[in-house]
Amino acid sequence: MRGDAAPGWQYQRFVITMRGTGEALLLAAIFFSAYITWRPVPDILFTLSDSLFLMALLLRLAGGALNPQPMQSLTVPWLFGLFLLLAGLLVGSVVNDTPMRWMIVSLQYATAYALLPLVCIDVDREVMHRRCVAIVLGVVAMEGFGALVYWYTGGSRDATMNLSHEFISGAHRLGAFMADANWNAALIAMTVPFVLYLGRLGRISPFLVTVFLAVLIIGLLLSGSFTGFVATSSATATFWVLAGGRRNWRPIAALVLLAVAIFLIGAPVPAVFQARVGLALENGDIAQAGTFVGRWELMKEAWLLVDSHPLIGIGVDRYREISASKAPVHNIYLLLWAEGGLPALLGWLMMIMVPIAAALHRWRDDRAACALVMAVALPFIAFSMASPHMYARNWAVPLILATGVALAHRRTESITPNRLLPAKRQVSGWPARV
Repeated sequence: MRGDAAPGWQYQRFVITMRGTGEALLLAAIFFSAYITWRPVPDILFTLSDSLFLMALLLRLAGGALNPQPMQSLTVPWLFGLFLLLAGLLVGSVVNDTPMRWMIVSLQYATAYALLPLVCIDVDREVMHRRCVAIVLGVVAMEGFGALVYWYTGGSRDATMNLSHEFISGAHRLGAFMADANWNAALIAMTVPFVLYLGRLGRISPFLVTVFLAVLIIGLLLSGSFTGFVATSSATATFWVLAGGRRNWRPIAALVLLAVAIFLIGAPVPAVFQARVGLALENGDIAQAGTFVGRWELMKEAWLLVDSHPLIGIGVDRYREISASKAPVHNIYLLLWAEGGLPALLGWLMMIMVPIAAALHRWRDDRAACALVMAVALPFIAFSMASPHMYARNWAVPLILATGVALAHRRTESITPNRLLPAKRQVSGWPARV
């Protein structure tokens, strides 16, 4: 009898070990998902977090912890949208004799939007909360380190070249380990809703909520991104309005008091923020907001290109060859339409609708989860109108995590979850309005 039981126990222990180790690696992967410059080969988008995601995927697969339908009934439209996107790009690339570049881009999109949901989304809401804490800690750590380096070097690009490419740009904008100041601002805009959500549920203490928001706002100011400033403000307002309740006032009141204190002591606004954002706000002229005029010209050029190639695109990465500016249009809708034709555009729009559908699914019984998804999706959509291809993991991970939170279930039994941060209040029960 013991001989029969021993193999079963060993297998069970193996499964537990695989799942536990895989979860630890996954938390580390989410923590480092924004550290885009941490890659062995600078020209290849395979980062430290990608290797951790891959190991976590293999270990969780060995432990039988992967869910083949991570987005439940929304998995099919999500994957069908991805299929349309890649098929449109493939047809355009084959017609225009550029299939090799399609293979690289399709692998990146498949990794970001097909593989990551498998490993990042869990059916248990408490598990999803731990993963949300991981991304918050990773971004706050990066922004805090970036702010310290910025202050120590005086915003010097030359002094930070050994840290990463464009850690601080030539225009004295903080890109941190994102290699781009606008991308850094986009990440902040998508992280703020997670802080508000976790603080609302008591997963992060009010004191740490205030500290984390202060660090993120400092990083936002140093990035000097007008789109990032508007997106962060809109995401905060969206969460505050949709979530409702008195508890939303606490972080907002703390930020207001912090802003008043900074104003009273006369702390100056970073010069890069004043130059790129402050003047546009003061004068009400969006043309003064960074590189808006140049990007607008690229978009007008893209409309002409789309008009001549509406159904079948010109192929992956051929836009920069055809464009008079020799640069891709910073609008993923126009870029996908131009390079992949109408199928690629429809596929991307279908994928974007999936998180919104997940949010609406939770509107009646969990407004906090609904507010989280909408507040994260808003800056994602805003920056998709100011960015080229968005397969980098810094775009996908926040959106997938927020969607996973909305789709996951809470534990009905009385179990105290493992918290990574101090909390005052535990919320349990399903379904319940938060």
